[in-house]
Order: sequence, then C-alpha cells, then structure tokens
Amino acid sequence: MSQDLRTYLDTVKQNNSEDFLVVSREVDPAFEITAITVKLEQEAKRRPIILFEKVKGTKFPVLTNLHAGRSRLAAAIRAKPEEMQRAYLSAMEKPIAPKIVANAPVKEAILTSEQVDLYQLPQILHHEEDAGPYITAAISFAKDPNGGTWNCAYNRLMIKSRNTTSIHLTLGKHLWEFQRIAEAQGRALPVAFAVGVHPAIALGCLAIGSIDEDERAIMGGLLGEPLELVKCETSDVLVPAHAEMIIEGEILPHERTAEGPFGEFTGYSLGEREREVLKVRAVTHRRDAIFQDISVGHLDHLMLSTTPIEANLYRAVHAMVPSVKAVRIPAPFTVYVSIEKKTEGQGKNAILAVLGADLYMKHVIVVDHDIDIFNDQRVQWAVGTRCQADRDVMIVSNVGGSDLDPSDLKDGVTAKMGIDATAKPLLGSFTPRHRVPKNVLDRLELKDFVPASWLAQRAGKR
Repeated sequence: MSQDLRTYLDTVKQNNSEDFLVVSREVDPAFEITAITVKLEQEAKRRPIILFEKVKGTKFPVLTNLHAGRSRLAAAIRAKPEEMQRAYLSAMEKPIAPKIVANAPVKEAILTSEQVDLYQLPQILHHEEDAGPYITAAISFAKDPNGGTWNCAYNRLMIKSRNTTSIHLTLGKHLWEFQRIAEAQGRALPVAFAVGVHPAIALGCLAIGSIDEDERAIMGGLLGEPLELVKCETSDVLVPAHAEMIIEGEILPHERTAEGPFGEFTGYSLGEREREVLKVRAVTHRRDAIFQDISVGHLDHLMLSTTPIEANLYRAVHAMVPSVKAVRIPAPFTVYVSIEKKTEGQGKNAILAVLGADLYMKHVIVVDHDIDIFNDQRVQWAVGTRCQADRDVMIVSNVGGSDLDPSDLKDGVTAKMGIDATAKPLLGSFTPRHRVPKNVLDRLELKDFVPASWLAQRAGKR
C-alpha cells in the first residue's frame, strides 16, 4: 500500500472526482482559506478536499479539508465507513512495527541553519482572534529521553520567527512528559514534525493508550504494512519517509513564550498562555511539496479526531463491561456509551472506564442498548426517564483535564461528571415502554388510508 499523500489523493480523484476541488485563483492565507472551507460546508453543503494552488506570499500550495469525509477516512484504512471503528481496533490489537529506510522523497530538499525560514511557509490565519499564523497539521515524533519509548501526536505550532515557534503541549500527555524529563536534566528535547501525510498515519498518531504503546506501529496496522521511517538530518529522530515536509527541531528547556489566542476545537478562542519554545534546526521536503493545513474546530479536525478516541474508549469500556455496544463523541469533552447491562453497577463501571481512559473526557452518559446514541433526543429521553440525580450522577472535582477547556478556573484542572441513565435495576424488569401492537403496525399500510399525492408532497419537504 502506498504511504504517501499524493497516491491517496490520486485515488480520491479517480474514484470520486467531486470530492476533490482545485482552487486556481490566488488566495490570502489570512482567513481566506478557512473562510472558503467554511462557506463550502455551510452554504453549499459540500466538504471536498481542497487544493489551493496559489497562496499569497509562498511557493507552497495548500491542501486542506482532507479529513472532512468519513468515507474518505475509511477508504484510507481499507474499510467501509460503518466498519471504521472495528478496523481501527484491529490495528491497535495487531500493530505492525515500523522499518527504517535509507532514502526518502521527503529529503529531496534539505534546508539547515541559516537556510531555515518559516516565513517561507504559508502564513495561515484561521480565525479573527488568532494571535498569529499557525501550523495546524504538524504530527510530532519524539523519543523518551530515558528510554526507547516513542510518541506521536498533533501539536499546534505558532510561528514566532524565522526559526522558532511556540508549541502547545497538552498537560499530562506523553510529549509533555518527555519534555519535562529532558528539562529536568537541563536538556533540549529533539522532536520532528511531519506535515502532509497519508490519512492512515494521521489517524494512527491519535491513538490513545499507555505511554509504551507505539503509535508508529498502529500506523503500520492501519496501512497494512510497516511504516517507512527515515532519520532526521539534525537528530536521531525517525520520521515518515513519504511525508511532504519535515520540520526538525528541539524544545528548549526552561524557556517559555506567549502563545495564543487561538480558535480551538471547542469552538472558542482561548486566550494567551505561556508555552514551550521550539527551535527549528532544519526543514526537509519534497521538491514540489504540498503544505497541509487542518481547519481547526471544523469537520476536517473533528472527524479526524473522534474516530481514534471512540475506538480507544470502546476498548477501555469493553475491558470493564464486555457487553458494550457503541461509543459516540457528540460534543467536546462529552461521550455517550451504550451497554447491554447484565448486572447492576455496570453503568457506573462504564463511566469510570471512560474517565480513566481519556484525559479530555469530562461528561459521560451511559444508556441501555435499546437507546440509539446517535440520536441526541433518545439519549436525553433516557436521562429524563431512567435517571435520578442523587442516585445516578457522580461528580469528581479537581482532577486533571484538558487545558483547552474554556470553562475551567485553573489551567488543566476540571470537574468530571458521569450520568448512569440505564434502567434500574435492569432493562428487562424496568417499567415497560408503551407501544402499538406490532401485528397492527405490520398489518396497516398508509397508502390504504392516506392519499398518495399527500404522502409524496410530505416526502418532498423533508
């Protein structure tokens, strides 16, 4: 299977040309790229991959909205849309270790030292409150300073000078942990960022597991073959050989810089914070590299992130409640879980499993398997009719959470809530739901009682 972004794009164009849009007119990277993406989604009800061929101030074309289609993401991991979670779980259960190669397309151009100039990249401003241009599609690759554990993640980079950026490290996450270990030793942490990768690599980097679980092997599981890696020019960090661009650098110890505001996935623009500093040592790229952008807080971002999180939460709940049926993330920091409850207490067990598995999750609603968790009204119906607040709601205060939560009073410290909206003690013995007799529903045909013209008229208005 090809591991490069270009081959994947060619496949999309061949299979569904309407899913790929080329904009040949020059655009301003200040807001116009995001604005066109949003207008297509909201006004035209379309969410194609978009390639902006001419971007003001840079030689690099910009690709965005890559992940905004569920069928596109599914095809990237050789799955049907309805089988994505199963395919993702299979890759987590059967990872394929990466392999190192000597030569790589991403080395066609090598810029080091004084040649590094981040201002030559597209200076993309996404939202009106953003403090500056951001690189949003950067996947970090780093190694534990004290061992052989690797970590991959998305980290936003705010361009501060020709060779420095700020970097947002999520409190308590693995790259944050690596940086703190290096900083305690007075050392910089070598790190490199891949920009422009096959969607299977993007999905794999978002796998959530223990710190010794190698996301690079999960990428291989999703690709169906070992991820090909190449050594960086300025460090021993290994990066995807078929990426469009690699930004090599190190996170400096004991240095911080102002970062933000920036419009995040929450739908809010979080204010200025002190963040770590990345010193860029080299940039390597394909000769005619495509610069990838992610429209943060829009479908391109949200659809990419929810698939791995839902798979990981399903795995975590399944370990505690084997009869789990489905997991869904309907909103930031919120998850719905459907279980076939076999014994009393499993609803709260599912809540504890979710809260222990993901730092970001703070609201968990657990329902019985007869509730469609993809229907918000049915979930709220279960909360309203199967839940008593003093019995079924659990709240944990002052715990670690996301530092991107605009409602927290202290950075990264939050409260978490679980709602057990399952029938008590069990669904089978709960107050029966009213229903029309099935034999009557099966026997009656609307066309025998309602004019066909009226039915056709109503159908057309939906």
